[in-house]
Amino acid sequence: MSLPLQIVMTPVRNEGWVLRAFLEATSLWADYIIIADQMSTDGSREIAREYPKVILIDNKNPEFNEAERQSMLVAKAREVAAGRDTLLWGLDADEVLAANTFETDDWKHILNSKPGDVFWFKWAEICPNQKEYWLSPTTYYPWLFHDDGKEPHGNYVRNMHSMRIPYPIEEKQMYYVDDFRVLHLAYLNEHRVASKRRFYQFVDWEMNHRSPIVLSRSYTQTKKGELVIPLPDSFLYKKGNCGSDLLGLVDTEVAKCYMDEYIIERFSRHSMKELRKLDIWDDVFLKTYHLDDPQIMIDHHVHSYLRNTAMKKDGIVIRILDKVLKKLY
Repeated sequence: MSLPLQIVMTPVRNEGWVLRAFLEATSLWADYIIIADQMSTDGSREIAREYPKVILIDNKNPEFNEAERQSMLVAKAREVAAGRDTLLWGLDADEVLAANTFETDDWKHILNSKPGDVFWFKWAEICPNQKEYWLSPTTYYPWLFHDDGKEPHGNYVRNMHSMRIPYPIEEKQMYYVDDFRVLHLAYLNEHRVASKRRFYQFVDWEMNHRSPIVLSRSYTQTKKGELVIPLPDSFLYKKGNCGSDLLGLVDTEVAKCYMDEYIIERFSRHSMKELRKLDIWDDVFLKTYHLDDPQIMIDHHVHSYLRNTAMKKDGIVIRILDKVLKKLY
């Protein structure tokens, strides 16, 4: 029995800080890695071309649109597969399968799955100290679909936080992977984590006109309550098992990021009275880009309250206060 084709679909925009680590690890097991590059200027395209399994396609839309991007990736993957039995993986450039993946029963299950099967995974979010990782005990993400060739499935149609794979949400062929983890490398560069949080708030506000209160609740992240676990050597790709030290390939220091530049470029489209209400004006951002803080006292108070109550946001009192704030702010 022949094994299914493994195709990884990855969007890229200035991911040079982590792309080499991703490609080194993913090239060990994937048959093809399709990269949809959105006009990178940091060397990402040049890095991608060094790897024989990469198929580089162009995302020429300067705007952020996840549904369009994922549709492009899936269409190319199906073109490459040409009707063959195929596993479609939706992985970002800061995500790699743990090195011990390929010895597990869940990996065997994946290889012997059938069309229509959907696999959900947990992140192991590597801490900045590179010695531990955060694990959310209950959160799984659907990142692998044994392609059934049907289209559309209608679940990657949102402009933000769209599904990465075209799985049939009405079906019951769902499997939850517990034998291995997807290593999330984002927190190795905390500057980019902060930039992405700002970026998502701004773009969601600009495209979907959501309340600053709702946006802050959605994107203010805290690791309180998540398990902190020692990072086992078996998770990591080392010189002995893949030819390079995975974490050593990640640039943990790069401070400036296209996501910040993206939103700064759009500031002129909006009034500062609107922009100052967004929770994006942290000190590092202001200093890095030589910006003046537009917030007034009420803005500081509102966002201080939102941050300080992040762990209690589901409580009835906080929900009532949030409803009042949405009307007044």
